[in-house]
Amino acid sequence: MRIERIGQDHPELQKLRHQNQWKMETAYALPLIREGSSAYVRNAKTDVQLLQAGDHLLPITVNHAEYDNSYVCSPYSTYVRYAQEELYLLQSPLLRKTLGAVLGGIGPLLKKARIDQNVHLNNWLLSTNLYEPIEPEVLRELTCRLTGEFPGHALIFRSLNRVTNADMMEELRRLGYILVPSRQVYFFDGRAPDYLRKKNNIWDRKLLEKAPYDLVEHDGIQPEDYPRIKELYDLLYIEKYSPINPQFTTAYIENAHRQRLIRMRGLRDGEGVLQGVVGCFIRGGVMTVPIVGYNTALPQRTGLYRMLMSMVLQEAAERGMLLHLSSGAAHFKRLRGGKPAIEYSAVYLRHLPVGRRVVWELLSFLLNRVGVPIMRRYRL
Repeated sequence: MRIERIGQDHPELQKLRHQNQWKMETAYALPLIREGSSAYVRNAKTDVQLLQAGDHLLPITVNHAEYDNSYVCSPYSTYVRYAQEELYLLQSPLLRKTLGAVLGGIGPLLKKARIDQNVHLNNWLLSTNLYEPIEPEVLRELTCRLTGEFPGHALIFRSLNRVTNADMMEELRRLGYILVPSRQVYFFDGRAPDYLRKKNNIWDRKLLEKAPYDLVEHDGIQPEDYPRIKELYDLLYIEKYSPINPQFTTAYIENAHRQRLIRMRGLRDGEGVLQGVVGCFIRGGVMTVPIVGYNTALPQRTGLYRMLMSMVLQEAAERGMLLHLSSGAAHFKRLRGGKPAIEYSAVYLRHLPVGRRVVWELLSFLLNRVGVPIMRRYRL
């Protein structure tokens, strides 16, 4: 099996552009390799490479100690910075105070263990990475090869869950990876879309049908819309939720739209201005929605978020696909038929010094024993 890392100076880099077998992977990764990741995802300072392993071409990211990065390539941001921001969701003041103290204490320990010195495999720098099936022998070879090339880095597969990745998770465990929980996510099964009969979804669909907006399909979005799409995404995910979410640039939006990496749809008002947008990413027969944005200055009763989610839920049913609707807005998603699942990162540590292994294993233990029950109890 051929396993080869392809970075900025690799002689085969330009040849990959003409191989239809990996059209999606190269259209995504080559601009980030050539111009640097932060030109496309502002808060993701990382070395993007492509990893060829047999018939697979995987984007990988290499980091060392970038603790202010987005969680898409920073476990520290996932388990400390983002967790601190989410404490307000807990109803118990005592629990919020206790967990706040724990996070404040564990942060320096994670930095000492160099938790952000890692290689993420199949990392698309999206809130949710989706996977094509990867054969067990490929996973074994990748692990062996990369531990040799990166002896001081943990290896991480992010965004794994037992709904879409059960076999892969089991194989990674057999190889010695540990499973570290990260968040609770929600699924809608468009292959049997009973969720469309939920009363909230019926109300949302009627709201969309009566709304004073034109539904714009992917090809109806124009280059002059790219800055507006970025603005709408930022209003929701960066300003309303968290600056730790991936901060896409206008260049990212343009590349994703032009190359059809993310299928975008919008709601345009009578003056031709986009007031809402969604972008769907499809891989391995699963759909997720990494781009959602709307004009948050409009009154909540306008229902833009409800309309955008109605568009997505209907599209999943029309395509007959499983929809991975990520985390957040848990109550909203449950009311509309979303089914929860715990998401994990699979982390390989056996080649690292014992002190760093112990810290990762302690983190896994705490999150499995304490974090997961809290996520389930409070329906986060």
